[in-house]
Amino acid sequence: MITLHTDSGRGPAVGRLVWDQEVGSSILPAPTKFLSTKPPINASSLTDPVNTLDLFIVNRKATRGLTSSGETWFRETLPRFFRWLDMPLSSVSTDAIVQFLSIYEDKPWRKRSFYLALRTFWKWVSITYDTSNPFLDRFGNLAIDIPRTPSRLLYTLEPRQMSTLIEAASNARNKAIVSLLADSGGRRNEIINIQVKDVDLERCRIRVWGKGNKEGWLIVGPGTYALISAHLTETNPQGNLFDLNKWGLKSMLNRLEKKTGIYCNPHAFRRGFTTELRRKGLSELDIAELGRWSSTSMVKRYTKAYTFEDAAKRYQAIVT
Repeated sequence: MITLHTDSGRGPAVGRLVWDQEVGSSILPAPTKFLSTKPPINASSLTDPVNTLDLFIVNRKATRGLTSSGETWFRETLPRFFRWLDMPLSSVSTDAIVQFLSIYEDKPWRKRSFYLALRTFWKWVSITYDTSNPFLDRFGNLAIDIPRTPSRLLYTLEPRQMSTLIEAASNARNKAIVSLLADSGGRRNEIINIQVKDVDLERCRIRVWGKGNKEGWLIVGPGTYALISAHLTETNPQGNLFDLNKWGLKSMLNRLEKKTGIYCNPHAFRRGFTTELRRKGLSELDIAELGRWSSTSMVKRYTKAYTFEDAAKRYQAIVT
């Protein structure tokens, strides 16, 4: 639960954690003062994990465009470590991090999530408070390897399933949304935040704002172009293109799932988009650009449904 404090003359201050029964413990007393907007610069000030977390969130929002979902992730993961900890933040060692991560040995995905959150947090802490980083050795090399996770095939929608979902959608708006998810691989937040002014149907492109508030473009084909045009003509939206929040999108996809028996969510569409581009012969670099990823590593993760048989179909004999 998050509450907002206001400070006269300065507007809303940073959201502070309200420690419920699970969060509140003798290890972490709740802060008794307002958050300072100017962080201290020495390690001895690392006595209030809650205050430090708030400062970290403020910094990430200002410098990296931290999204609301990103903030939720940090606020759910980091306090669990704080509650487990029996020492000041300035005394945390590599061994302490490893010992905490070992608790989740049988939960590899959760272990990885904790690792990533803690590593990001301590990189900021070490710079801001001029203290050692437990994730690095004395030579600056990574001292704790990223936890491995099981290699599993993530659920991916196939083109025929996408066509069935589009056909089953109840109106022009919903058909346009499903077609756009399938044709562009758009992320949930990108889709629901599209403004009418961002739609460039002449070039079949739509401007979106992705992770870190980065500007990007969705490219659509003639089928999606026609459905979006129909939605614009039928609904004449002003401002937001689809007038839908994340819960509305989820509800609409859930209804389609019940109607068709096809499980669907935005990431299943995104994996299907990426895998199909791979099957069409696009390079990983091309797919990364179209998917608005900063590197090709995510392409490999999203195209696990691309198999040896897919590659074999595209194989051409070298010796003829």
